[in-house]
Amino acid sequence: MATRKRTTAPTADTVSIHDACLRYMTTEQSLRLALSHVRPDDFDTVKAVSEADLEAIASYFQPELPVVASTSESPENSQNLTQQTSEPATEQPQNALSLQGQQQHLTAPTPGSSPNAQMTLIEQLTRQASEEIAAVDAIAQVKNQLILNNLAVRDTELTESINQHWQHQKQGYLGAIRDLAGLAQQKLEVTPDETDLTQEIEGIITELGKKLIV
Repeated sequence: MATRKRTTAPTADTVSIHDACLRYMTTEQSLRLALSHVRPDDFDTVKAVSEADLEAIASYFQPELPVVASTSESPENSQNLTQQTSEPATEQPQNALSLQGQQQHLTAPTPGSSPNAQMTLIEQLTRQASEEIAAVDAIAQVKNQLILNNLAVRDTELTESINQHWQHQKQGYLGAIRDLAGLAQQKLEVTPDETDLTQEIEGIITELGKKLIV
């Protein structure tokens, strides 16, 4: 695995990420995306960049406003400017037509070109970042739903496992109760004693006496 470069802290010779965003009128995310082409190792963590790095990514953003020329120009430059503005009037219509044609060429949409082809780099990077955030958010939502689904399934499985164990254990209890109940003996009916022992003895003695009398 490649070792990442150490994050550069702001110094007197560098420009902070915040100031760089203000210079190019862009967002920090768009700036770091552009820096990934010149600083692929630490574009996402660097805190400050050099002027050379900013010049290297300048083409990814809209051009900066042109610097107004200093009023303290040399007399030679002033003379050249005066000579250029005092050219014959016959050349001005030709230059005007040429400039007008260039403007029409720049502003007129190319036939058959799609709206995406006219998007600026910042718009494209912004759109890409927005769609990427939406995609990452969707992935996170799906993962969360899967986690909740897995928890629900595990809860159902655990509930069913406990239920099955109890059903088996309950049948064991019922079997033991039936076995114990089967050990009970049936109650026997007591035969009633209808013989009067005294009366029977007297009857036997009476019969014996009758046999003994002459």
